[in-house]
Amino acid sequence: MKHKIGRRDLILKHLSQHTHATVSDLARVLECSEMTVRRDLDRLAAGGAVQRIHGGASVSRMVRLEFTLAAKADEHAAEKSAIARAAAKLIGPGERVIIDIGTTALALARELRAHQGVSVVTPSLAVVSALLAVPGVECILLGGTVRESAPDLHGPLLEDNLSRMHTDWAFVGCDGLSVSGGLTAADPRTARSTALMLACAAKVALLADYSKARSDAFIGFAKLEDLDYLITDKRMPAEILRAARAAGVQTVAVTPED
Repeated sequence: MKHKIGRRDLILKHLSQHTHATVSDLARVLECSEMTVRRDLDRLAAGGAVQRIHGGASVSRMVRLEFTLAAKADEHAAEKSAIARAAAKLIGPGERVIIDIGTTALALARELRAHQGVSVVTPSLAVVSALLAVPGVECILLGGTVRESAPDLHGPLLEDNLSRMHTDWAFVGCDGLSVSGGLTAADPRTARSTALMLACAAKVALLADYSKARSDAFIGFAKLEDLDYLITDKRMPAEILRAARAAGVQTVAVTPED
């Protein structure tokens, strides 16, 4: 029989993948009794991790977001880490930077834990969590409405705050990247806020691994020529790298070993 802590982790993982499950389903997956599952669900519900429903349980929104973020961070993790390290080297002491949403942005935030005298502005709750109480890093969370599908903010309050900002750097992400379509996003709300980040920063760097070049996302918010830097990996299609350089963008193509 699995240890109770291990069982509860498996319950959370199962619920995050299937939205909800019955007690009998979980007992079969975990190879334990239904009474044991009910006790585990009661304990998880008391901590706010799951919600009890008739005959079973569903995972809480908080836990679902945590699993979603972790799954995205695991995709192309080596490339994202190398890109983040290259981006962190561009930031000087005392500079003010905007860090966008997304898992590559989160990787950059973790790299900044070793920096001193840096001010970070972000709409990402995950970035704030990574930098919380880090000595030498001032963290400013932009106001706004929490997106239902991700741990970040959007909306008029965020946009108004961004319109008043003047920073040294903006490190942004995208969901799609191409020569013809430029930078694209799946969610119009995040496209709007990222476009404003470009407008308020002295220098803009796009952090994007090669997977972003698979196809254009729903809505465009910037062109390659709007960037100062493109920090990517060496698997980024050559036509995008050529187009960026032709537009005067400094390109940095890393490998995971970097």
